Amino acid sequence: MKKLVPLLLLFLSSASQAADYSVTTTRTPTTINGPGHNAFSRHQLRLSDYPRGAANNSRLRKISWTATSFPDSKGERANLCFRTTGVHDIDCVTIIPGAPGSTELFNNLGFSYASDVIIRHNAESGPWQSKPLGAETVTFHLTY
Repeated sequence: MKKLVPLLLLFLSSASQAADYSVTTTRTPTTINGPGHNAFSRHQLRLSDYPRGAANNSRLRKISWTATSFPDSKGERANLCFRTTGVHDIDCVTIIPGAPGSTELFNNLGFSYASDVIIRHNAESGPWQSKPLGAETVTFHLTY
């Protein structure tokens, strides 16, 4: 029995170790259709993005991104919003258009396969239709 206890403890500790993984999504935002209107890109994981057994057990460690910009727009502002159920913004951070960044602000809000991130842009002025310079990426850094 004394020989089985250390072996059992070793098995249980290795079975409960967390595994970290990251998934990157790339989306092109919509156009800004005039001053005061928003353009956005929505980033959500598909069930196939998760390692086996991780879809219902994952916890958020960090979100990182590379945002695009709308070069024809003046006074552009952007924010990144986290939604736990994919419906209502839970919390948002102001980000710099055209720049990368990361945050751990959303880590304690919960995470599920329905969670998503929205990058939202708007501008004070510019042409009626302002197009994005390119696509945006969001990386979900997770553990399970």
